[in-house]
Amino acid sequence: MIGIYQDSFLTYLDNYGLHPKVTSKNIVVMCPWCEYGKQKDHYHMYISIEAPIFHCFHAECEAKGVLGKLLRKIQGKDISEVFIDKNILKNLKKKREIFLDKENNNIKVQIPKLDTKRFLMKELYVRNRLKFAPIESTTIKGLVYDINAFIELNKIPLDEKLIRMKDYLQSSFVGFLTENKSTLICRNIDSSQEFRYYKMKISESNFLDYYKLEGGNPTSKKIVIAEGIFDIFTTSIFDGLNINNQVRLYASALSSKFESLIKSIVFHEQIFRPEIIILSDRGITKKYYQKLNKYNSHIIEKMEVFYNNNGKDFNDTPLSAYKISIV
Repeated sequence: MIGIYQDSFLTYLDNYGLHPKVTSKNIVVMCPWCEYGKQKDHYHMYISIEAPIFHCFHAECEAKGVLGKLLRKIQGKDISEVFIDKNILKNLKKKREIFLDKENNNIKVQIPKLDTKRFLMKELYVRNRLKFAPIESTTIKGLVYDINAFIELNKIPLDEKLIRMKDYLQSSFVGFLTENKSTLICRNIDSSQEFRYYKMKISESNFLDYYKLEGGNPTSKKIVIAEGIFDIFTTSIFDGLNINNQVRLYASALSSKFESLIKSIVFHEQIFRPEIIILSDRGITKKYYQKLNKYNSHIIEKMEVFYNNNGKDFNDTPLSAYKISIV
C-alpha cells in the first residue's frame, strides 16, 4: 500500500507516462494539463497519499480537485475505486478529519474569551512583543491565553506528551490559532527558557499551516513571510519596509521551512506566481535563499530577502532593514 492506494496505482500512473515518484505525503507526477509529453527532472502535480485529492504547482496551472477528475483527464473515466482502500480512507477521515474534495478549512474551533486581568503576565508579554502599539489584544485574531479552556472547548485529545505539557502551557504560554485551524502555535512568555514554543495539533493538514495577517492591498501578489509571528506583527504594524499598501498578506508558520509555507499559501490563498518577500533571521544564509529561489522559480514570480541590521529578527526594533541579492 502507498497511503490509501493499492500498489497497482503507481503502475497505472507509470503506464500512462506520468512518471510517479513517492514522497512522505504525496505522489508527484507529470501534470496531464500542463506538462504532458514534456521531459523534466521534476514534475509539479501532487497527489495526496492521505486523501484522494491533487494539486498542480506549476506556474499558473490551476489544476486541482478530487482524484476522479484526474483519472477522467487521463483516460476519460473515473476508476478511483479500483485503487483506493476504502477502509484505510474511512479510518483516516475519521481520525484526521480529512475532507475528500479540499483541505478542511471549515473546522469549527472555539476561542476562549481573552481574560486579560486573569492572565496579566501573558498580556504584558504580548503587549511588550507588540512594542506597546495602540492595539487591543482582544482584537488579535486567534489569540489564546487560557490553554486549558481551549483544550476543553475543542475536545483536543490528550496524548501522553500533551498530558505532561498541559499545566506548563497553561501557566507560561500564549497561543495563536493558524489560518486553517489545524494548529495552535504556543509561545513561551519566559524568554530565558530553552523550550520556546509548542505546536498543538487540532487536525491534520496536507500542507504546512500558518498564521496570517492581512496586508493593505487585497489584489496584490506581494506576500511577506517570516519565521516568527511577532516578526510579521511588528513589520505590519509599524510598516518597517514601507510597503504595507503593496502587500496582500503576511504569514508565519513558526518555522524556516519557507518552501512548504510558499506552497501552502499558493494552494490555500489561490495566489499564483506570487512575489515573495522574506523577513530573515540573521542566522539563515544567503546560500539557503539562492537554493530556495532556484527550486521554486516555477511557482513564484520573484523573491526578495531582508535582514535586520539592529537585531536577530524583525521583532527587534528600531528596525534597520537591508536587502540582499540572491540572483
